[in-house]
Amino acid sequence: MKLTDLIQAIRSDLIQHERLLKTDIPSLPANTLLPRRAVTYAELGRDFSVTIDMVSVDSDIGLKTLMSQSITLWIQQADKSYLPINGYVHRFRRLGANGDLTSYQISFASWLHFLHLRSDMRIWQDRSVDDIISDVFNEHPQAQGKFTFALSRSLPLLSYCRQSETDWNFVHRLMESEGLYGFFRYSADGQSHTFVITDNLRYVDEIAPVRYYRSDLHGSDVGALTLWSGSRTLQSAAYATRTSDYKHPPIPSRPKGTLVHARPNQGALPGQTEIFEFTGAYTYRESERGQALSKIRVEEWESRAKRFHGLGGLPGIDAGRVFQLVDHPEHDREPEEQRQFVALKVWRYLENNLPVSREEPDYPHSLKRELQQAMAGRADHEFLKIRHFDGSEGCCLVEIEAQRTTVPYRSPFEHKKPVMHLETAMVVGPKGEEVYTDDLNRIKVVFLWGRHNPGNAGASCWIRAAQADTGAGYGGVHVPRVGEELIVDHVGGDCDRPLAVHRVYNGAVRPAWHTNGILSGYRSKEYHGSDFSHFVMDDATGQTRAQLFNSGSNGITLLQIGYLIDQNDNARGAYLGSGFDLKTDAWGAIRANRGLYVSTYTKPSNGQPLDARETQEQLGNSASLLETLADASEQIQAESLKPGHQELKGFSDATRHSVSGTSKGGRTAGGGTGNANVFAKPLLALGSPEDIGLSSKASIHATADRHINLASGLSTFVAAGKSFIAGAVEKISLFVQRGGIDLFAAKGPVRIQAHDDDIEVIAERVIKLLAIKGKVDIAALDGIRLSSGEGYIELAGGEVNIQAPGKISFKGSQYSFDGPASQPYPLPPFRPPYQAQYVLESETDGTPMIHHPYELKLPSGRTLQGRTNDLGETVRVFTSSAQDVRLRALEQDTAEVKPWKFAGGGQADIEADYLVDAGND
Repeated sequence: MKLTDLIQAIRSDLIQHERLLKTDIPSLPANTLLPRRAVTYAELGRDFSVTIDMVSVDSDIGLKTLMSQSITLWIQQADKSYLPINGYVHRFRRLGANGDLTSYQISFASWLHFLHLRSDMRIWQDRSVDDIISDVFNEHPQAQGKFTFALSRSLPLLSYCRQSETDWNFVHRLMESEGLYGFFRYSADGQSHTFVITDNLRYVDEIAPVRYYRSDLHGSDVGALTLWSGSRTLQSAAYATRTSDYKHPPIPSRPKGTLVHARPNQGALPGQTEIFEFTGAYTYRESERGQALSKIRVEEWESRAKRFHGLGGLPGIDAGRVFQLVDHPEHDREPEEQRQFVALKVWRYLENNLPVSREEPDYPHSLKRELQQAMAGRADHEFLKIRHFDGSEGCCLVEIEAQRTTVPYRSPFEHKKPVMHLETAMVVGPKGEEVYTDDLNRIKVVFLWGRHNPGNAGASCWIRAAQADTGAGYGGVHVPRVGEELIVDHVGGDCDRPLAVHRVYNGAVRPAWHTNGILSGYRSKEYHGSDFSHFVMDDATGQTRAQLFNSGSNGITLLQIGYLIDQNDNARGAYLGSGFDLKTDAWGAIRANRGLYVSTYTKPSNGQPLDARETQEQLGNSASLLETLADASEQIQAESLKPGHQELKGFSDATRHSVSGTSKGGRTAGGGTGNANVFAKPLLALGSPEDIGLSSKASIHATADRHINLASGLSTFVAAGKSFIAGAVEKISLFVQRGGIDLFAAKGPVRIQAHDDDIEVIAERVIKLLAIKGKVDIAALDGIRLSSGEGYIELAGGEVNIQAPGKISFKGSQYSFDGPASQPYPLPPFRPPYQAQYVLESETDGTPMIHHPYELKLPSGRTLQGRTNDLGETVRVFTSSAQDVRLRALEQDTAEVKPWKFAGGGQADIEADYLVDAGND
């Protein structure tokens, strides 16, 4: 056809009528671009690609005009109908011009191509694969409503699934892992296409049977396969896996894994050809899930093991189409199911029967050479030609790769998970929560790239956080708090297996100790508060120390050891001393169930803690002193000190008890053997080479159920700012071995009383009773006897009796022997040691019952009646020992009560004073 005729045909809209190839490009006027040749490729489970060389009489079509625009290529079938391939342009080239015709090239694919051009970082939790894929597809307007699922089973939920790659890689690796693949369906009008995702070949569209046709015997027949061959490739015989699940760790005797063997009817597969793979952490929990995933892997091998390849002029076949092969001399002898095939890959090489000159330059990127190479050397080249009624010739060459439908198909595992590296993330939790964790101390985080993430409790899966030390019932625990920044790694580089491995400070979360670099340690913080506990180590030159500190509602408590200073957060303050300092603003207690030794004796650092030899020596010396004094006191019949000596010796002996190091048969590295001194009893011992002081602004209390021993090598001094008062239930005994006893009262009387027995004053030599001023009174109720030798003077019963075996001498300047006379001498009464006074109180409100009658029944049987005083008190009761007294409130007297009037005015003070045991009224 002449060029002028071609141009006229183009303008008449008849140029594409009944051609092998024609196109619809809605964004351009009709017939602006005419298809000259095309190469297509389609693969089951993947996108298709179409490249078309076009010609146009328009030499100035903008290259950006067709970007992402819809296009449809129509391919004429053997029955003259057309097969549409619809897609979106992703490349448009101007190849060059030859006279009035300009050559262009268009490349287009399905809307899946847009998945190459978008990447995202996103997390899904507890969603199925089909839900996740739908979310990704719906991010693309071209895909919305243009995909569907045809599945034989429900897909399991993925607890955590992350995308950190292009949409293309993400979707395809998910599909591959679950055994999914897709094919395309085109609308009848050719204006759209739908991606169908399935897991079973029974859901794949079926086309009419495909004939096998020997072109060398029968001539040309477009619509048949002229070549058909089969091939088998050796594959592995078994697939074995192992996985780990930290929530349900496997035991060595029963590891968590799978083993799936390939089909047995594939020839002699070498038994050693097993593929073993550690599939990563937490690949599956139930063994059924693991078996299903492993089976998909083996099915992909089995699909690749046997493939068929065909060639012919069959433009109507496409990837993802099931067909029955007929008229093949070998396959016709097989059962029908063995003659069912699915096209996996389809290549089309199409030269349009357009009336244009074949003479054109070899433009760069043109398909001309590719088609020539595809047709070169083919004996049946002439049989692939397709002629138009105007005499124009084209050709159609189709190559296919297929497999039987009796073998499951799985897409090859070509799309890998991205290998992850260290990332940063922030700890998150529910609103208002400062710590959010579970029984494994896992946390939730939001990655800094998480633009779709709400940053709350649903931000991520539970993520384990590495601790300083971990073990069953031992280790270190410090749960990351909300707002902390973490370094997150991924187990095996798997994006779906995050693990928090480190924590870092930032501008908002700053370290407690900083800048100087010599303070290190650990600090916690009060939940929803500002108090804290910390352990800080100070590496200041020549001033090393450690501090254990707590601040709380009851003030601070701290233990500081080493070079003591005043520390306020990061500031190192004044020197406070050296050693250790334990203090608290609250209460404190030191407990040792088997004994406690506090000492200031110098010991080496490797010395035994309860090596109390110096204290034991001191206790031994004191015990010897007590023993010596005990012997001396017994010689003069004084009270013995032996009980005290025995107690002190027993105490000293109990501080000596040797024990051996124990071994339970485990591993000790040869250490921990030998003997050490301990206490045989839960004693408390204090020892010092220097003084021990006790001081209190209030009182000091020392009590014992048995004995209290006070022993000093020199003197024992007791001083009291007011009174020195001692009491004993049985007796008080003082013994001095030499030097005497001095009892002085610088002021005030000295009283010695024996309320129930005698007083003995015995001296080997002289007894002196001297009154420097005043007189000496000697009085007795029953008598006084002064004796010396065999004479005596006795005063008793109002008489004076003087007897002497020798001379009685009276000397004086005057003598007076008058008549009888007497002068009574009052003796002080002894009150019993037990006394009490009672208060009557109302049962209703507890107030004292003033001037209320009462009755007291005393142990002697005597009954006293009276009225309480202004304080509700009864009279005071005295007894010689602890005895019961019964008190009863009487009914109030209704008679008029008049007070006594005493002459002279005023109110007399009257006290009831009596001795119950004596029966006095």
